[in-house]
Amino acid sequence: MSRRVGTAPIGPDGYDAPVDDSERRELDLLADQLRRMRGMLFRYSDLFFRRIRDWGMLTIALLVLGSTQIAPAAVVIVPFLVPFAFLETAYLFFYTIFARRHAEYLERAINVRFGHDVLIAHRLEAAYFYPPDAPKVAALSFGDPLGMMSASTIGYTVAAGLLWAAGMAGTISFAAASGGLAGILPVIAVVWTVGVAAYLVGSSLTRRAEDRLVAELKRGYLAPVESGAPPVDPGSD
Repeated sequence: MSRRVGTAPIGPDGYDAPVDDSERRELDLLADQLRRMRGMLFRYSDLFFRRIRDWGMLTIALLVLGSTQIAPAAVVIVPFLVPFAFLETAYLFFYTIFARRHAEYLERAINVRFGHDVLIAHRLEAAYFYPPDAPKVAALSFGDPLGMMSASTIGYTVAAGLLWAAGMAGTISFAAASGGLAGILPVIAVVWTVGVAAYLVGSSLTRRAEDRLVAELKRGYLAPVESGAPPVDPGSD
């Protein structure tokens, strides 16, 4: 199958040569996959913010309940719940990165086939949100530390930290009043929190999963087109 690299083929009449059926089917498949990734990006972004709202409301409700005589032990849940909320929302953000990077390489692959930039959404996202290849912790990008995404990430983290601190203070008070095995609850909460935070920060900075993803996207979408060779079956290695 011929590949359109650099400039599109020109027919004898001076217009673009017609695309054959195999090229058209390939472009249709890429376009369909691009629509799926854009839809996935929207759905997981929407779910990400919904989950932040839900966990925030639940945490506040537990703090209020723990301050009453109805269920004073409810406050103990908070320093365990906040790190768990970070885990779940990080998982959702993990999927938005997958969808965004996948869409980026689909657009680049389609552009290569046309010989010029037909689709530029991935470039607009890099300019408007944050550069995808820059180091980052969640959406706190070192490539744009003063950007809206970085500021929002810091704001959500500070708010969550305040809720966690209020829950920890209540947990310490509850443990001191209860005595016995309850006294180790603050220690367990700190160990749990530090473990979750260390994993999330470490996984963001090392970019192991994202780097593997980008390598496969280049291999699957760009390398065959640029070399003119058929796609490599990863299972054949």
